[in-house]
Amino acid sequence: MWMGARTDALKRQDVSGAMKYRLGIDLGSTSLGWAVFRLNDEGLPVALIKAGVRIFHDGREAAKSGGVGAPLAVKRRIARGLRRRRDRMLKRKKRLMNQLIAFGFFPEDKEARKRLETLYPNPYALRAAGVERALKPEEFARALFHLNQRRGFKSNRKLDKEPDAGAGADVVKKSSEESAMKAGISDLRKTLKERHYTAGQLFNERLGQGARVRNRSVLITKGGKEQLESTYEMSIDRQMVADEFDAIWKTQAGFNPTLFNDKARDALRDTLLFQRPLKPIRPGRCTLMPEEERAPLALPSSQRFRIYQEVNNLRISDDQMNERALNLEERDKVVALLEGQGESKFTNLRKLLKLSGTTHFNLEDGKRDRLKGNAVSIALSKPNAFGDAWASFDEHLQDEIVWRLVDEDSEKVLVDWLVATTKVDAERARAIARVRLPEGYGNLSRKALERIVPELRKGVVTYSEAVQAAGFEHHSKLGFDYADSDVETYIDPRTAEPLVNPETGEIQVVFKSLPYYGKPLRRHVAFGTDNPKDPEEVRYGKIANPTVHIGLNQVRQVVNGLIRFYGRPAEVVVELARDLKQSKKEREEEQREQKRNQDRNERIAKEIAAILKIDPSAVKKRDIVKWKLWEELSADAADRRCPYSGQQISKSMLLSDQVEIEHILPFSRTLDDSMHNKTVAITKVNRVKANRTPYEAREDFDREGWKYDDILLRVNAFPRHLQRKAKRFAPDGYEQWLGKEKDFIARALNDTRYMSRIAKQYLELVCPRGVRVIPGGVTAKIRHHLGLNDILGEDGLKNRNDHRHHAVDACVIGVTDSSFMQRLATASARAHEQGMDRLISSFAAPWPTYRDHVVRAIDNILVSHKPDHGYQKAMLEDTAHGIRKDGTINPSRSSSKANISFVNPISEPGQERRHGVDVEGKPLPYKGYVGGSNYCIEIFKDEKGGWDWEVISTFSAYQIVRKAETLREGLRRLRNPKLSTSGRPLVMRLMMDDTVRMVDQVPDSPDSSRTVCKKEIFRVLKISANGQVFMAPINEANVDARNRDKTDPFKYISKMAGSFKKSKARQVTISPIGRLSDPGFKE
Repeated sequence: MWMGARTDALKRQDVSGAMKYRLGIDLGSTSLGWAVFRLNDEGLPVALIKAGVRIFHDGREAAKSGGVGAPLAVKRRIARGLRRRRDRMLKRKKRLMNQLIAFGFFPEDKEARKRLETLYPNPYALRAAGVERALKPEEFARALFHLNQRRGFKSNRKLDKEPDAGAGADVVKKSSEESAMKAGISDLRKTLKERHYTAGQLFNERLGQGARVRNRSVLITKGGKEQLESTYEMSIDRQMVADEFDAIWKTQAGFNPTLFNDKARDALRDTLLFQRPLKPIRPGRCTLMPEEERAPLALPSSQRFRIYQEVNNLRISDDQMNERALNLEERDKVVALLEGQGESKFTNLRKLLKLSGTTHFNLEDGKRDRLKGNAVSIALSKPNAFGDAWASFDEHLQDEIVWRLVDEDSEKVLVDWLVATTKVDAERARAIARVRLPEGYGNLSRKALERIVPELRKGVVTYSEAVQAAGFEHHSKLGFDYADSDVETYIDPRTAEPLVNPETGEIQVVFKSLPYYGKPLRRHVAFGTDNPKDPEEVRYGKIANPTVHIGLNQVRQVVNGLIRFYGRPAEVVVELARDLKQSKKEREEEQREQKRNQDRNERIAKEIAAILKIDPSAVKKRDIVKWKLWEELSADAADRRCPYSGQQISKSMLLSDQVEIEHILPFSRTLDDSMHNKTVAITKVNRVKANRTPYEAREDFDREGWKYDDILLRVNAFPRHLQRKAKRFAPDGYEQWLGKEKDFIARALNDTRYMSRIAKQYLELVCPRGVRVIPGGVTAKIRHHLGLNDILGEDGLKNRNDHRHHAVDACVIGVTDSSFMQRLATASARAHEQGMDRLISSFAAPWPTYRDHVVRAIDNILVSHKPDHGYQKAMLEDTAHGIRKDGTINPSRSSSKANISFVNPISEPGQERRHGVDVEGKPLPYKGYVGGSNYCIEIFKDEKGGWDWEVISTFSAYQIVRKAETLREGLRRLRNPKLSTSGRPLVMRLMMDDTVRMVDQVPDSPDSSRTVCKKEIFRVLKISANGQVFMAPINEANVDARNRDKTDPFKYISKMAGSFKKSKARQVTISPIGRLSDPGFKE
């Protein structure tokens, strides 16, 4: 990263005494394992210095039924929205009440107003009478107050649009419930119009007939099952309320214009009908122009950008597996087709380009059989929109029209603009305003699209080529502002000299430590406030995905901690967990695929067990893999043949040593052991093919009578979703697999997915030329063959119940470099030549004492857990329980908790008559909620010097902060290091994931009566209201599930205040890099 040549303000880095080391990082969604390796003069690891583990929460709720947990903020946001909605309703009622009193409609006396409810029990009759006869002031007030109770649904122009079935899959469909409600509103409006009624008149008439006037759920039978279904025939919208108010006011003003004056009308109408406008959602930053907002996906330029980008990347594979790009003429034909259709199947593209039916496109697989078209142009060129006129508009005007459709809240303003700009009439403009368009935002701004789309259109070029042609630098090279004190001159470890950019002459600088990621990675984060007084997350913005946000912050803490202790690393090697690199949609799809795979494995195991006459549990995993690969050969079991020899493979042959699993592209040259690189073949094929690609072995295949052209025909008949596998048999199959990488080792060591690129770019701030993010897959195999699984586990299996397994993975990741991978490939080739079943059984460790170093490092790890000291979490459970006037609790019938000893009481000022008052005249609580969680337990000294305790609930913690004059004062009281919240001498305050060190006397051996003093560190897992603290050793993982599993010997330990003292307990801290701070035991 070239950040400028401000060398006058920079000090040269002193590297004379710094250790040259490589940092290996295994970053997961809730964990970070790390390992520090000393490097020799050749840059090879020769010693493992230290390893560690950091555990943290992923910022999501616990997943249910294998799904993806929602961000914790979602539940809080929904609850907050409901509270605000209720608060606004109460404020509106109070404001309307005060106005009705001020304008002389309601009496000032509260009791007199209360009597009106008895005097006029049917407000619908008053609403109906209000358009026919003069009302008394209090009658009008009672009618209006009732009208305010049900103001009706107010449509949002951006959301209230008709679905367009021809607009393609991007068009978001309205929910059936919303559609039913709007249909009910439409039918009711038609009835009111036909009968010249207001809603109040119709509802009053229905009441007189004994019919209902509110929507109710009805019991229906669907699919043989009874279920409740909501009805909406009595639904009203805000406009009906406005029409009724206007009708009543007009009638009453005719009878009493003095009372019903314009000032009163305007004030009361505004209070009745006002609705706070929706807060606009600000899009993220443009990838190329971070100061600009991202453009909507509905923008025609966004649609064309996607079309050109996809079609320019389209590749055609012929019968011989030869792959080529489209020429310019073919590209333009496909683009023209997609511009005129919402989508087009690949079969239609083959017809358009006059290709054979066996031709395959690179973007075509079992999950994708079509390309998306321009959904926006299709929707806006329909007869009820612009029709043929849409195509006559230039692209700038098209973008401007859609920008207005997406951005403008007021339908009137939008309709006026459309009429003036496009010359359509008002009725058609209103129809255009309601057209449903794709939602969401792309990655580029409107300004960036204006520059890049023309470059994509000029030729069959890639996105990166178009970016450069448009005058942009690659986004990874774009700089940002920083202080001189944050950086220093980068000294090249190879030459011990400052590194100079040969193109610009600038001296490269390096950050002394990692800054908050939102500053250097601002094009990937949402807009911040840019206010220096705000916290960094607010000032610079953050990535929306809470798991990624928390993960990058933990990377910062660990890396900066290691820099303070060891200096900056010379190299960093990172492996990211798969779920960190996936979107929510990808994670959910993967979980569904895992379920399908599990079901398939169980089915196959039963079939194999029946053939071999064994129990399904005894079926070997290797046989299940062979069966899956066998099923891929053909849908017809009688036509499943070896792809190379063409020999039919029966079930009995498959499960014998006559058939083997075969790597299509040699493992020794790809390190690819995935199902995408495997098939089944007769044993002789493996011997003949050796460590070669199918194309390289074609001459030897010919001598066996296995024609290469026949092989291609057989694999070309694979199902569409296996065409990528089939391409590996092609003459250039290996080159296609390599892609842009120079060799297979470079490909194996380079993970190019989005999240990996972000992590690499971030870490390069402190290690500019030595960061590699490697793909997952190889680590597990290497760990197994180096014998590292036995360090924490048994039988060669990884022990996931010990958090330290993340550090074991980091110990593998840290030695995964090109030299290591080359030795791995060589060992694999040697094993294949010797006919060894285990691919890399002869593979040697990175250095002779490597395993001993790993054992030592793992044994000395203190797992660091990020404590949860926040008080802003679930304060109360959702279920409300009644509180009788005598103070006893009446549990909710919907609650599973029959015996509730305590609830947090809720009273309602102003409702003293309804709920009663206590001896001090304060309103009695009428309901309460069980505490949602406990914030902490405070252990303090009592008068006799013993240890006593008090549990502070999250609700109480929040009240302490809320009632303080300032936030700082509230937090100071809540977290006072010397005094409890009740003012007593504090011994320790324990919160979730805090760590406690205890000394206990334990037997010297199982049969010994001698005891020894054992020190162990535990983390807090649960704090009960009765003062009981549940804990587990800091290295133990999956503790909740294991504690509930009756067959698992693991169980929580628990302590009360007194037993804490007996165990000489004290609160300790473990830094992110595993360094212990122990104040010692104090009585």
